[in-house]
Amino acid sequence: MMINLTEEYINSTAPNQNAIQNGWGLVRKHSFVKLNVSKDGTALFGECEGSGASNYLTSVDFMSPDSPVFRCTCPSRQFPCKHALGLMYAYINGQNFITDETPQDIVEKREKAENKEKKKKTGSEEKSKKVNKNALVKKLQAQKEGLELLEKITGSIVQSGLGTMNSKSLQLLEDQAKNLGNYYIPGAQTALRELVVLFKDTEDHEKIYTEAVDCLTRLYSLCKKGKEYLDKRLNNPEMSLDTSSTLEEWLGNAWQLSELKELGLIENDMELVQLSFNSYYHGARQELVDAGLWMNLKTGKVVESRSYRPIKAVKHIREEDSFFSVLMLREMFVYPGDMNPRVRWESMTLREIENNDFKAIKSHAQKSYPDVFKLVRNQIKNTLSDKYPVVLLQFSRIGLVDGQYVMEDANGQRIILADNPRGNDPPSVNLLLLIPREGLMEQAALVRFYNNMDSRRLYAQPLSIVTDNSIIRLAY
Repeated sequence: MMINLTEEYINSTAPNQNAIQNGWGLVRKHSFVKLNVSKDGTALFGECEGSGASNYLTSVDFMSPDSPVFRCTCPSRQFPCKHALGLMYAYINGQNFITDETPQDIVEKREKAENKEKKKKTGSEEKSKKVNKNALVKKLQAQKEGLELLEKITGSIVQSGLGTMNSKSLQLLEDQAKNLGNYYIPGAQTALRELVVLFKDTEDHEKIYTEAVDCLTRLYSLCKKGKEYLDKRLNNPEMSLDTSSTLEEWLGNAWQLSELKELGLIENDMELVQLSFNSYYHGARQELVDAGLWMNLKTGKVVESRSYRPIKAVKHIREEDSFFSVLMLREMFVYPGDMNPRVRWESMTLREIENNDFKAIKSHAQKSYPDVFKLVRNQIKNTLSDKYPVVLLQFSRIGLVDGQYVMEDANGQRIILADNPRGNDPPSVNLLLLIPREGLMEQAALVRFYNNMDSRRLYAQPLSIVTDNSIIRLAY
């Protein structure tokens, strides 16, 4: 077995940009006094000079190529540390690695990890068979009480009127949202905080009344649907979890990968290509979100990956980045969702993207605009669904009509392209000016739809253009 590494892959394992720079710094300074590769090609190991009295022993174990194990004797809390990163950078940089026997400590740790994994699987099977019904019923009752409290809060806002919103009432709502944390409904907490953030971020409150009404409608719907669902589960605690919508997530279920696998929400041997990437601050959650939009080459579905980094712990959580290779996944977990379900994976390998991949992506683009509009509107009508679905569309041309960018299909159907003023994507429409003319003819575009509630019109914000040999990203 030969270790196949690329700089992009190594970067994807790094906790942050500083770790990448520090890892390369060790290579440039020739800090590694010993560089080895195992005879079977499954491990890199070596010694690196550090600030301590002894050299740091570092290794990267590729016994499972799509899930390498990093080890180092340094005191760093980052994972992987700069020494493990530097070891891999040294390998792709062509430095001389001497072939040697796999160190005994790595062999022993492999055996220990294998035994631990066996126990873990056995334990998870036993755990899944035993459900503490009393604890579950207590949690469900608490969630229902929380929704009843939220219903009263929502009713109070409607009765008082949005025009009475001021700093004092917003602080009260913030306190009430915090109190909802006692009822195991973090999704409902976030929904209420979104209303608070909406008013706090805008000085002229009259401009956001339409969006505020939409927030209140979502809260009301969450209370109604949530209580009905919880009543059913209280009557039958063994009832299967709802996987047809995002209701469980709204109620606070943080889906475990084992749960998704048990429910059959898993796809095998998938290949993903990233079409767009964005990092943004989610005010209601007080977290940074790293979001990637991907084309599933096998199914043609546009899916989303999301990584949350709480502001208080942002230094200790790895920051995601853009990908320009094809991700090959043995297992891909799919969360219950709408048009663009959230996906997650535990391990991956990479391969270079080829022209055939670009053509495959384009072949999956939707051709009928009316059918897409109907699909999008149906999702938007669902108050608990994602209001900004993403679709890959074929287009005949993109150009200016009366000062607005318009995308047209082969049948002359059009959609206005415009930036979403309330979305998380950075402005992108003006970047169309920089795209060569051939890039705006007979290609495919990844767009995020949104409904302007004041004009009652459907708009699309372009995120990327896909040609036969490239992906032109308009957002990151």
